[in-house]
Amino acid sequence: MSNQQAAKRIFSGTVWGILAKILDAAAKFVTIPLLVGYYGKADYGLIALAFSLNAYLRLMDLGMNVGSVRFLAIWENAKDWTSISRASRSSVMFYGAIGLINSMIFIWMGNYGQELFNLSAEQIPIYRVMMYILAASTILNWLSNVIIQLLSAKDELGYVNRVNVISSVLNFLVALVAINLQWSLPVYFVFYTLSTLIPIPFNIYKLRVFPIALKNLLGPKWDGKIFKEILGYSSAIFLMGLFQLTANELRPILLARYASGIDVLTDYRVIQTIAMLVISFGTVFLQVLLPAASKVYAEKNQEKMEKMVFEATRFISMFLTAVVFVLVLNSDTILLLYMGEEYLHLTIWLNIWLFTVLLNMHNTPVASLVLSSGKTRFLIYSSAVACIVSLPITLFLAPSYDVGAAVMGYFVYMMIQIGFFYVYYIPKVLKLNSKRIFFGAFGPAVLWGLVAFGIAYLAKNLLKDVQGLVLILLVSAVFVILFGFFLRVFVVKGVDISRFKKLLKKPVPSPFPSGND
Repeated sequence: MSNQQAAKRIFSGTVWGILAKILDAAAKFVTIPLLVGYYGKADYGLIALAFSLNAYLRLMDLGMNVGSVRFLAIWENAKDWTSISRASRSSVMFYGAIGLINSMIFIWMGNYGQELFNLSAEQIPIYRVMMYILAASTILNWLSNVIIQLLSAKDELGYVNRVNVISSVLNFLVALVAINLQWSLPVYFVFYTLSTLIPIPFNIYKLRVFPIALKNLLGPKWDGKIFKEILGYSSAIFLMGLFQLTANELRPILLARYASGIDVLTDYRVIQTIAMLVISFGTVFLQVLLPAASKVYAEKNQEKMEKMVFEATRFISMFLTAVVFVLVLNSDTILLLYMGEEYLHLTIWLNIWLFTVLLNMHNTPVASLVLSSGKTRFLIYSSAVACIVSLPITLFLAPSYDVGAAVMGYFVYMMIQIGFFYVYYIPKVLKLNSKRIFFGAFGPAVLWGLVAFGIAYLAKNLLKDVQGLVLILLVSAVFVILFGFFLRVFVVKGVDISRFKKLLKKPVPSPFPSGND
């Protein structure tokens, strides 16, 4: 595959990934207030708790997701179909076993875990049923990882993200039907869970892009030698992921245990949904960049690696800065429209979360190169330190600050991680220029974002007679126009625009899967 073809696939995967995440966020933005209004703040907190428990148990992946994509991408580049077959079939065995263990954990949590959280007597039966639903679905969810890994290695994330649009639409429809037909919370949760499984058969169908029979890709067959090779690399990713997931996903669980009540998780879910829009963009960038970074790193071309990291950081920073500043600029109005006046106290915590996410996600290109290199030992140390320092902050502040305790813990965690990247990892391990990446790639976008933000904020204060969606649209338009102008004059060069136009020449594929896609 030529560099231009690879760039177009990365661009397509990124665009469709972002569109899918925007649609998913929009669906949640509409459905969460409806569901909170119908089921009540406290009972909706049970959904947030179930999501958090499910997310935390993803650490059982042992880092295999990242490790598999890395090796599969390298083998795909070398047309080593035998290794791909051996690895994928072993992964089916691995993820099947993990799914069974995960299922047993949820069954145990359903039978005995209610004592760990501040649940009322009426909530315990609902909580138990939700745990059983997760136990029933988790095996398929884990096995679907193998399919996504294979398609990622083949640079088919654009297709995967288009299929995810179907799931987002179904999630939205399930919520509307649940409210109109007055479903109980367990019934809604069953159909929501089923809607998340819909992409699996479409993704299996797409595996035809491999010149390998489906049974030789997904037929369970253990190959200890090749699995050990992937696991040897992935074990370091697992340790890093263990601390990252613990720091991130244990925060709401700690809130459920130590905050004023289970309804705090609804507050957490409200601002998390908005912040997750930006986080999901960063996830898309990492998914798309990881296979490309693996191939670039395999070439051992330092100049090419540095160019990839710098250029990717520039454009990711511009995009994420625009998204974050628009959200911060309108955060109070969004919460007012989204959930009502009683949620306006969450504005400060939402803004802190958004700025923390921006600082974290601009580092995605560097992270993709780090994961591709396999040099993750010191990253494990930094993750461990950040986790150990940040979790007690959430625990001790939870009784007083509720959701703010989780946000402050997350902020401390990310400051330690990003500081470690720039002070040690980038210059010492990757042999790249930290100052050039931060001040040359990330800094300009943030600088001109702040200038545009200041002017747009003044404009917002002048528009006192305008409210609601109209105010959001006007203020956002002021910011976007100013930010775009500043970027074009001071940051974006003519060659950048020419490159972007070339990428746009690729025909846009249908959002729905087809046999020839």
